Amino acid sequence: MKIKLYTDELIYDISAYTTSAQIQIGLYAPYQSAMIDLKIPLEMIPFALPHYADTATIDLDAWIVISDFIELEAVERAIFLGRLTAVSYGVEASSDKESAGLITAPLISMTAQSFLAPISESQLYLSAKQQLSGHIYDVQAYGRLLQSTVKSAFHTSRNVGSVLSTIYQYLSAAYRLPKTLADGASLDAIPIISSLTRARTYAPERVALYRSVFGLALNASHVRPSGAPWSVITALFDADPSIIELYPSLEPQSVTDGQISNTLGSTPVIMYRIKPFIFERITNQGVDPDAPQVQEHARNVSIKVSAYEIIKVGYSVRSQDRINGAYVDTPLNASRGVDPFGILGRPTLDNEDIERAGLRLYRGQWPFLPVGRATKASSLNQELQYIISLVDGITRDNHRYVTGTATIKQRLDIRAGQWVKLEIKGPQTSELLVCYVETVTHRTSAYSNSIIERRSTLSFTRGFYQRGEP
Repeated sequence: MKIKLYTDELIYDISAYTTSAQIQIGLYAPYQSAMIDLKIPLEMIPFALPHYADTATIDLDAWIVISDFIELEAVERAIFLGRLTAVSYGVEASSDKESAGLITAPLISMTAQSFLAPISESQLYLSAKQQLSGHIYDVQAYGRLLQSTVKSAFHTSRNVGSVLSTIYQYLSAAYRLPKTLADGASLDAIPIISSLTRARTYAPERVALYRSVFGLALNASHVRPSGAPWSVITALFDADPSIIELYPSLEPQSVTDGQISNTLGSTPVIMYRIKPFIFERITNQGVDPDAPQVQEHARNVSIKVSAYEIIKVGYSVRSQDRINGAYVDTPLNASRGVDPFGILGRPTLDNEDIERAGLRLYRGQWPFLPVGRATKASSLNQELQYIISLVDGITRDNHRYVTGTATIKQRLDIRAGQWVKLEIKGPQTSELLVCYVETVTHRTSAYSNSIIERRSTLSFTRGFYQRGEP
């Protein structure tokens, strides 16, 4: 494992000082984080780590890149990119009798957040006069942002992610990487995966189950330069994380003309899609031109963790996860106390389960206006029913699936937002547990006896045995 710190002036290789490194990658904020423990001789600290010249404290403007060789991909590439957010360090008296009274440095602990940290922690303001481009907007700059957003919404009325990309590029252009990392490339160079075409280009491993978010993103006209840039984006486009995913990821490199990708050996992307699940047949799928051509099935899941790689698997089921009906709230729904069931789409209902447990209706939030089509096959009502069918396939009967964690031999190829198969073997049984990974934690620890321990922990949902595919 290689760990380097990048500043505007220098690159610091801290791999040799690292005693443990933990990387957590997930679908939900803060998305990605890294925790690194270092053991550096006291006299070497000023040379091994970047410091502020005036105060001699460790420089928090540094970015961290963690790279490793990934066996199943047969390539070395970055598995984490993020900005340093905290450092804990100090000095202490040595406990060694032969060097009593001498001062030593205990472990130095570093924490970093994902490459979205700058736009997650920064602030935006709207001012009467121009003050600071990209951070404090005057009325004219805000007008240009609003104009670009509304124009994009109507120009790409079927693809919400294109509108997200417009806003992201506008808000992120003012932020950059350190000058020693990809020549200080701007964060607006990071692609939004908003369509099958962009998935094929920048994240080909995500193509098979990719479904773009569709509709007329009129809610984007509410964009305001206030708060953190990333908060502005999530408020508009991440309305219901149970059915829509918006998260950063480092994908295997698939393009060779990107400055950041060429430096990292990985492509940083921002995924935006409908949550992939093992679906039954979706009602009115023909209204979605970007729907996958191959129906999702457990037998198509390609990532497998063999029995000899598994250390421990634990899972549970909960009654509170029971959902036996699904509906969707769109901008067409009027908030007047009477639901438009049967008028604006019909809720899907499991009558048999409702008899046993009562109605447990999940109402998906879809703030994008369904636009329908001119032909009967793609009418507005059929589009609504298609969205309801998606919500139903993603959320219904969750109590029939397991949620849990699996501790396995380190598998750096596994990322959040992927389906995997866990091979469960016993003396007289062999099963494949299919599950959806929402968080993966990779940990590497080096011990004093030269033993290096490598583990990955997968937190998963929607687990089921392959023979019981929905």
